[in-house]
Amino acid sequence: MRPIFVRKLSNAEKTELKKLLESTNTRLYKRARVIWLSAIKRLKAPEIAKIVDLHLNKVRKYIRRFNKRGVAGLYQKPSGGRPREIKEKQRSRIIRLLKTKPGEFGLAFSSWSLRGLCAIAIKTKAVKTISPEYMRRVIASEGYSYKRSKRWITSPDPEYEVKKTVLRGRLGLWTKLAR
Repeated sequence: MRPIFVRKLSNAEKTELKKLLESTNTRLYKRARVIWLSAIKRLKAPEIAKIVDLHLNKVRKYIRRFNKRGVAGLYQKPSGGRPREIKEKQRSRIIRLLKTKPGEFGLAFSSWSLRGLCAIAIKTKAVKTISPEYMRRVIASEGYSYKRSKRWITSPDPEYEVKKTVLRGRLGLWTKLAR
């Protein structure tokens, strides 16, 4: 394979490289050192790879990038990251499920647990698979927070909500005084 070297450096590039050689960012420092050793010391890529402790292909890649884009080629381009596992349509389905009561799905509890919500989301085909932790993150990203309820009492009595509201009104003053 033909040896690869860095093109002739301009004074501005030399100054910029010297600054990068003093960088606390290890990756930038190593990349700048690769260029410096190739341009100033005229070392070949395999020799540089041993000195800088990088794979030979990485050394060649940095030299090519520098030759093409200059000092800007040493900086890491922002990557898009991992693609979302759940699309917006699926998120909206999950939030719709979150707003319904578990009883509507024939479940014997009155508030959602993360595991229960995951199970129903999979059962209703809102998502293919989802873990409770990822469900929590999806819910949080939509502005909701999950807190496990300690006690929750419901009744099949049609007037239960009215009675509960009246009772809360009567006990409201008492609970404030008790604190």
